Amino acid sequence: MKAVVLHGIGDLRLDEVPAPTADPGSVVVQIISSPVWNYLPEIMDGRREYPLTFPFTFGTYAVARVHAVGPDITYIQPGQLVFCDAMIYLRDSPQNFFVLGYHGGYTPQERKVSSTYWRDGCFADLVRWPAENVHIVDEALLAKHGVAPAQLAEVAAIGPAMGAANAIGITPGETVLVLPSTGFFSSAAITAVLALGANVVAGGRSQASLDAMHRDIYDNDPRITTVVLTGDTETDAASLRAATPHGRGAHAYIDFTPPMVKGAEATHIVAGLRALQRGGRCCFAGVILDNVALPYRHIMDNQLMIKGAFACHREDTAQVLRLIEGGVLKLKKHVLGPYPLDKYKETLQLAEESRGFVKMVCFGVEGVA
Repeated sequence: MKAVVLHGIGDLRLDEVPAPTADPGSVVVQIISSPVWNYLPEIMDGRREYPLTFPFTFGTYAVARVHAVGPDITYIQPGQLVFCDAMIYLRDSPQNFFVLGYHGGYTPQERKVSSTYWRDGCFADLVRWPAENVHIVDEALLAKHGVAPAQLAEVAAIGPAMGAANAIGITPGETVLVLPSTGFFSSAAITAVLALGANVVAGGRSQASLDAMHRDIYDNDPRITTVVLTGDTETDAASLRAATPHGRGAHAYIDFTPPMVKGAEATHIVAGLRALQRGGRCCFAGVILDNVALPYRHIMDNQLMIKGAFACHREDTAQVLRLIEGGVLKLKKHVLGPYPLDKYKETLQLAEESRGFVKMVCFGVEGVA
């Protein structure tokens, strides 16, 4: 079978490799659509330094069909449509985790598992997956709501957003700040928050981007209020607070700052914290590689809670799928592809060029959907 294998930094190839077997605790799947994040080339060529063990098959989350199941699997059956979650939590040590086919983790326990049995990801014809990370999807319900199987690849972006929302207990009727809000993953936080029945104040530096997102992706949903950020902390805090009901401030704040933002540039973080109500909650779910100055006394005086969230747990992914099956969560991104593996060079280039909140480039195996 074919697989896109990273043999070392800058050495990516399409190889013929042995097909995986469905051993105890595992499921082998055929890929329908697997998202290709726009920054994956930066990992493959070393611009982003991730812990990796070479050679290995790249690729994280996937929509797939079950090909075979291990001898101890009783509920998952061949032919079923499934969503495969790449966040692998070690069975005997769940505080340790890694991302399949993407990030090998940091602890000795994480590296041991990610560099051996669960090393290979999903940019391949067939992939072996831990059974507990394989979620069965009801195709009849998808069809009822007009959702194509390949579109479920968007769950890979919404899952981490739902993980952030659940980490700070977002509930219906609350008002949630999403800052920034026009990136690929940050916009998914809007989708997750709306599905939970909350309102959104979406902030960003570009009025044009905010307007396009609100209009083209969310159909001018009245539950969304957009705020243009100036970079001045006090001005932005006042604008964000004014955008909340009665100007009382938001109940919660989800931060999805991307890694290209330096800590000193992240003025929106302090603005977001200052726009929270007393007792408000904040989740840091983005990636800032250096330190950020926080308003210590304001956090203390206003009894704010700040919590970090890395991607999501199995329960978050399962919740997203239930909301889609129930017609509550509406998928928004535009799938480009799925493209065959032998077009991997062109597909990676297209993904790197397709930045923003709407386009989602995917690999897939022809004839599986």
